[in-house]
Amino acid sequence: MTPHPKNALNAYCQKLGLPKPSYETKNAGDEKDPLFISDVVVGDEVVATGQGPSRREAERVAAELALEALRSRHGEPEGGRKKRRGRREREKAKPEPEAAAPPVFPELLVESLRVAHQRVPQGQKGSEAAEQVVRLAAEIYRGLIEEIGLLPE
Repeated sequence: MTPHPKNALNAYCQKLGLPKPSYETKNAGDEKDPLFISDVVVGDEVVATGQGPSRREAERVAAELALEALRSRHGEPEGGRKKRRGRREREKAKPEPEAAAPPVFPELLVESLRVAHQRVPQGQKGSEAAEQVVRLAAEIYRGLIEEIGLLPE
């Protein structure tokens, strides 16, 4: 069974000696159409932002994105249970070049999420809608920072 993203993020941070993640969650919607936006803060840095129709879903999405961002930045912690590879397998496994992560501008990210949320059809609900909003928000955000020339090469 896969651990809940918040538990996995806590364990990951603990293994790396990072501060315990905290969540800053705001309700940006209304009663009829709730929208929660959650920032994951590690130390004094906002690592990721997620959104969803509930506080729980927004924090789950934010934890998944934070874990992904930290793994791309720090890699897997040592001491994990890994399968031993033979010499041939190690030689075949060539590391892929790391894609540079775009800079994080929280206000721009929140606006991207808000616009994406408005563009998802009203009939869509649940995790499918949340995933579509996250994908669309990422496209909008990346397009905006690319347009203003801040996307790393």
